[in-house]
Amino acid sequence: MRRVAGWHGAPPTTHGFVPPLQLEAPTRGITESASPAPALWVELEYPDGARQTVRGFAMAWTDAAVLAQWIEFSIAREAWVRPDQCTRRELPRN
Repeated sequence: MRRVAGWHGAPPTTHGFVPPLQLEAPTRGITESASPAPALWVELEYPDGARQTVRGFAMAWTDAAVLAQWIEFSIAREAWVRPDQCTRRELPRN
């Protein structure tokens, strides 16, 4: 097994990743976020009916969809989701 510098234990695997349900990507009316992207709680829904709330960011949006980005299995993931699946979250101030 190959070791990754600074990593304790085996690196995470991605074979267990199941993509959430998502909307078709819109083709117009898209607003892209400026840095820093708005922080969100995103309620992801899966084909088997399971749900998972993740910490994410709004990378873009329209009136009917939000492009949410989150980290899962150490990889940035994205999905277009309904706006009602997203709630703004506050980031701690340093």
